[in-house]
This record gives sequence, structure tokens and C-alpha cells, in this order.
Amino acid sequence: MFKENLTKKKVGFFSIFMVLLCLIAGILAFSFNIYPGGYSLKENSEEATVIKKNFFEKEKHAFEITEENELKIALIKNDVKQLFTIWLVSLLVISSLLIILVNNVHRKGNVAFFLPSILLILLIPLDIYVYIDNLDHIEQLIRNLKI
Repeated sequence: MFKENLTKKKVGFFSIFMVLLCLIAGILAFSFNIYPGGYSLKENSEEATVIKKNFFEKEKHAFEITEENELKIALIKNDVKQLFTIWLVSLLVISSLLIILVNNVHRKGNVAFFLPSILLILLIPLDIYVYIDNLDHIEQLIRNLKI
């Protein structure tokens, strides 16, 4: 039933919808730090503030910039950028997988779609692992700065 109702026009609209959804999620993540973890770092000459935004609460951790913690603050800054990049890549991977799977159903199991589907399915757990590891590293650096 699903294969019969899936026309080329519907597949095209689905692909456009997924690209727009990724674009909107990317703009929200970039503009308002709305993504899982939601870390941002604001620095001035004397103090660095790490802000973690969740959907319902906001945590702030302020640290004085000294020679001892300057490297840790730079690591947090790098990890926050990596976390944001991993989030955007995750959005692209999941939407690409959905587009490929819908195209695969539409083309009735074309062999050309199996390899990218398998690669993207294998990439998702790796992506989740790296994302969680990056979140843990940021939390660990924040705890070390507070001591």
C-alpha cells in the first residue's frame, strides 16, 4: 500500500520538506543555541561564562581567566564548537538517511541506494557516541574549573 501511493511528486516534496526541516533546525541551533546540550561560551578579558541552555532551564558557570585555567577554557571553547558541528552533521545524516530510504522504497529496492543506507545507518551510533563523549568532556572540564 505504501509503495503504491508513493509518487515521484510526493518523494520530491518529502525531500524538500526534510531539507527545510534541517535548515530550520540549523538556524534555531545557531541563533538560539537550541540543541541537545545547548552550550555556549562568552568571554571577555577577565571572565569566561559557560552557558548551558535546556528547554526549561539555563545554567551559567562563570570562571575567572587565569594562566592556570586558560587552557581548560580554550578546550571548552573548542568542545562547544565541535558539539555544535556534530549536532548539525547529525541532522544532515538522519535526514539524508530518511531521504535515501524513501527513494529506495519509491524505486522498489534499487541496489544503488543500499550502500549509502548501510553507511548512514552505521554512522548514526558512532555519531551519538562522539556527541555524548563530547558532552561528558565539557562537563568534566567545567567540574575541574570549579575546584
